[in-house]
Amino acid sequence: MKNVTRSIVLTAALTSVAIAVPALAARGATETLRVAALQFSQAVIHIPGMTCSNHSCATTVYMALIRLPGVMGVGVDESTQNVTVKYIPGRTSPAVFLKAVKDAGFPGTLVRPKAA
Repeated sequence: MKNVTRSIVLTAALTSVAIAVPALAARGATETLRVAALQFSQAVIHIPGMTCSNHSCATTVYMALIRLPGVMGVGVDESTQNVTVKYIPGRTSPAVFLKAVKDAGFPGTLVRPKAA
């Protein structure tokens, strides 16, 4: 994963924490670390139609997923056409991810859900 992608994923994850628990944004790093101790799960989705040359497909998929409640991070790998979603079980599920990807205009297949 390139440094730029890592930066985007980290920023999105921290933003999601602040959105998931708005009071933490005002409390600081200690409270944010408590949220980081939550148990996350991970799902990998294969999206064969992600072939845009200007990265707009990856951006579209990323934005469709990162905005979902309970999603803590999204990593898009254009070379394998896989998307990894880190999420809070009980707040969302892989079925929701597949619907969001489909609504964004891409076919998606769940490769594997697993505990993170």
